[in-house]
Amino acid sequence: MNGTETAREWAESQFMGCQLGDWRRTERLVEIATAMMEAPGVSIPQQMKSAAGTKAAYRFLSDEGYQYEDLIAPHWAETRRMAGREPVVLMVHDLTTMDYSRYREQIRGLGPVGDNTGQGFQTISVLSVVPGERRILGLAYQKPFFREAHDPGESRTERSKRAKESDVWQQAVKAIGPSPEGSLWVHVGDRGGDIYRFFEASQQTHGHFLVRVCQDRKMYDAQGEVKYLLSFARQLAGLEERELALPAKAGQAARTARLQIAFAPLTLAAGWMNRKSPPIQAWVVRVWEVSTPPPGIAPIEWVLLTTLPTQTLDPAWERVEWYRCRWLIEEFHMCLKTGCRIEFRRLEEASSLLRLLAILSPLAVQLLTLKVQARLHPDLPASTLFPIDLIRLVALLSGRSDTALSLHDFWRLVAMQGGFLGRKRDGPPGWQSLWHGWLYIQTLLRGARLNSSAPPF
Repeated sequence: MNGTETAREWAESQFMGCQLGDWRRTERLVEIATAMMEAPGVSIPQQMKSAAGTKAAYRFLSDEGYQYEDLIAPHWAETRRMAGREPVVLMVHDLTTMDYSRYREQIRGLGPVGDNTGQGFQTISVLSVVPGERRILGLAYQKPFFREAHDPGESRTERSKRAKESDVWQQAVKAIGPSPEGSLWVHVGDRGGDIYRFFEASQQTHGHFLVRVCQDRKMYDAQGEVKYLLSFARQLAGLEERELALPAKAGQAARTARLQIAFAPLTLAAGWMNRKSPPIQAWVVRVWEVSTPPPGIAPIEWVLLTTLPTQTLDPAWERVEWYRCRWLIEEFHMCLKTGCRIEFRRLEEASSLLRLLAILSPLAVQLLTLKVQARLHPDLPASTLFPIDLIRLVALLSGRSDTALSLHDFWRLVAMQGGFLGRKRDGPPGWQSLWHGWLYIQTLLRGARLNSSAPPF
């Protein structure tokens, strides 16, 4: 949402293109999405604000006449369209668990999660991000699926023949497809993406991959000698040191780490499970912390594997920065679970939860976008993005007479309307305080605009 877009306008832009067999269904979807946008974290009855609206929302979510993809496919299409207009886009993958174990007796159709004693479903999401400015375009793809129980005593050969959970990584790449001419798409993953078929799928769709390594894979160095990836990377000599600002996360304060970097070309062997596949020409980039981290915190070491040519220092450090964009997908899942409270939605059928996921996922993208936007270009005037009446309202609520606010000041004042204290020792505002403040200000702004256009009594 921008400074002039209402919740209704956002919902129309996201869902009006859905083909649900009847225009009244599409209109109902837009109404539900509008209500959820206005109050993401509360229950459906609180969002819909009436018994009739609540009943209609539950009926919509339980309707088997359309499925998850029917609701979210227009969002994917628009995200990929925007991605095709950018010179470089990171397709950031991550797998997460939606845990409904607390409602296992009330919700039908769930699958095993965790150690197979819990109930819920898995979801892989692919967030499109423009690197550098870390601008979020949306979800290029998302796939919820239910884990199937299997025999823990199966042999290696039996395991290789059945469908595996890890297959969703390459399926996501293939579903997104190749980038259009003039645009480079890079599939980015954490250690869960260290899967040869994921690497192969990225190449088959004429893209690249950038993945943090967890397996000590067989490889060949530039001289053709057999090596093992992790061991090889850790023997490379450091080439340069730089300081890297690390943001705060749960249990850890923000800090600055001094890192060393090394990189080298290699040929990755396919391995036993993919013995019919060709080897992959790639580069390994290793960064490791040479400064002393705070007590109780392990020093940083990232071993990154990529098909992006990495022959000099600047591209090597760029790969590191691109990998750091992967944290945005973790924040997206936090927005989905904490901001939209999707794991606390008690519906009767698992299929209804998937339809709800299709509505809440674009909404979670908006929550995350708001947080990222608050940190981009802090010194620009707020007037470059927002209308003057909105800026005046924010200033008035904050007891300020001036409206020449920078984006940094503007967003801090917005967050303070949502509970952010803004003390000197506080870091930047989080998405929850930003969102609560933003919705409050939007409500007041709509009232002010209606009042100014209303006829006199």
